[in-house]
This record gives sequence, C-alpha cells and structure tokens, in this order.
Amino acid sequence: MGKEVQQQIALNLLSEGTQITGDLHASNDIRIDGELKGKIFTKGRLVIGQMAKVEGEVNSPNVDILGTMEGNIVSTGTVSLRAKSVFTGTIKAAYIAIESGAVFNGECHIQREVQQK
Repeated sequence: MGKEVQQQIALNLLSEGTQITGDLHASNDIRIDGELKGKIFTKGRLVIGQMAKVEGEVNSPNVDILGTMEGNIVSTGTVSLRAKSVFTGTIKAAYIAIESGAVFNGECHIQREVQQK
C-alpha cells in the first residue's frame, strides 16, 4: 500500500543567444548554452555547452566544459574539459579530466577532503 513518488530532476537552462551579467544561484543542475558574466553557485552539476561563453567564478560539485570559460572553478567533485573546450584560469577540484583536443591555460590544484577516522 506504499506510494511511489517519482522525483523529477530540475534542470536550469540558459539557451543559446541569451546573455546574462550577474550571479546565478541554483540548487539543481544548470546547463549554459548562452553567455554569462558573473558567479555561478550550484549544488547540482554545471554543463557549459559547446556554444557557451562563461566569464567569472564557478562553485559546483561537478563541472563539464564543452565551450569556452575564463575564470576560476572550485569543485568538490570532477571538472571535465571536453575535446573542443577552451579554459583559461584556475581549477581547484578533487578530480580533473582533460580530453585530447581541449585547451587548458592556467593552474590546477587537486584538493581532496581528508577523511578523519
């Protein structure tokens, strides 16, 4: 007699041709295909699409970059630079993956939380 509840995953989408200047805060996943100048804070995954241009700071558990980003990333999970991405700036993350063909100009700091017993 139990009820099953389907949980829908909310996705915030900034479509191609859209330009935003300012800070973006979200508790769910974000996909950016337009242009954004500012800070992005999300508790979900951030995807920067192939046509996207982002300038600013990012704080997200997981980041996938397919387009262009200039700025700083702080992530407790994985930052992935996909094959045609261009990134300039500093990455501080637990894990980083850089595909062949990606352009990375900057610094990378691998920081994993120390688990105490």
